[in-house]
Amino acid sequence: MSVISPSPSTRPAVNPSTSRSRETSPTVASANPQSGFLFSPLIDLIFIANLFWPLLVFVDVFGGTTTHEGLLFWQIYFITAPHRWITIVLVSVDHHKSQDRRWLFAALALAILTVCVGLQVGTGSLLCLGMIDYIWNAWHFSSQHHGIFRIYQRQSSAPSKTKASDPFDRTASSGAGSDHSNPLSQFMQSKGALLQKLFFRGFLLYTIARVAGFGWPEGPFPSFSGVEFLDWGMLLIPAAFAISAMHRFAKLGNQTLASMLYLLSVMSLFAALLLAAHYQNSRLVIQLALASAIFHSMEYMSIVTWSMKKSGAKNANHPLARLSKIWMLFLVMFVLVIGLGNYLLSRGFFEVWVTINLVVAFWHYCFDGLLWKSPKRRVPSPSAGAA
Repeated sequence: MSVISPSPSTRPAVNPSTSRSRETSPTVASANPQSGFLFSPLIDLIFIANLFWPLLVFVDVFGGTTTHEGLLFWQIYFITAPHRWITIVLVSVDHHKSQDRRWLFAALALAILTVCVGLQVGTGSLLCLGMIDYIWNAWHFSSQHHGIFRIYQRQSSAPSKTKASDPFDRTASSGAGSDHSNPLSQFMQSKGALLQKLFFRGFLLYTIARVAGFGWPEGPFPSFSGVEFLDWGMLLIPAAFAISAMHRFAKLGNQTLASMLYLLSVMSLFAALLLAAHYQNSRLVIQLALASAIFHSMEYMSIVTWSMKKSGAKNANHPLARLSKIWMLFLVMFVLVIGLGNYLLSRGFFEVWVTINLVVAFWHYCFDGLLWKSPKRRVPSPSAGAA
């Protein structure tokens, strides 16, 4: 999942009177731009930053097997499954995001379905599809977490002179606080966002690999059992992110509260996962992985809701705008229908249920990357400007 950026060609004309009324409306005023929250502090911290994940792990650890199985039931059927199926709805109705690429999505869907059915029939097993799912899901996890973090970063309303001192802000090329004579400063301004992306996603991908058993003596990759010493070096990455975020929030003023809290929540969860994998505590790894899956799905459906709220101001005849008006009711009904349907199907046709959900998962990974990717800005050619 990448940062959302509306295409300039699709922006509607702004009526000054309606624009002024929107600025004073309760919906817009409810969000605190200074803090950078997308909805409100309570909603963001619960459903996007998921600050309750330590409590969830605590309940799972001390609740016993019955509690863990109960949490797993709700996570699989009513949280993870709906968050994957909702992507199909977005592709079906949101032609603004998909830029009316329905034939592309249909072709990709058919290709994925053909490959999945072919592998399942050819091998007679779901093992191959399961391995593909884990690898693709790992990339999807890291992309989504980083994408949402970038959304929060762009919510910052700090003055431009403080933004210029942010080493990860590529747009900070002038103004007070920027030292163009310093080669390191110039390098960070030009490559800072790329470095942030590499370290952020790299740490998450490394952690997910370790959780899968990479480097465990009795895991699926025993020949890589000497990588444990890398764990301590990798843990420096979330520590550096956390210290930098708190410093920019407290001292520089170019980090919003929402962005900082989201970053701390994500990094602390994956740091805990890496430590559990380092000490090969399989039970704790499973419990933290369950919390991570809930975190991932909850934040995704919240970001979709946020996007729907933004789309509500578009043309009322657009199907997405009409859907946005009843989105919360639709989301509740969708979760219930998909959750119950998946549960009933898994009880009688388990292998069919797994195959269907793997196909939907691959559609989710593929379509999600296309739907939320920022469109490339077209730079007008000199000839076009002269014309």
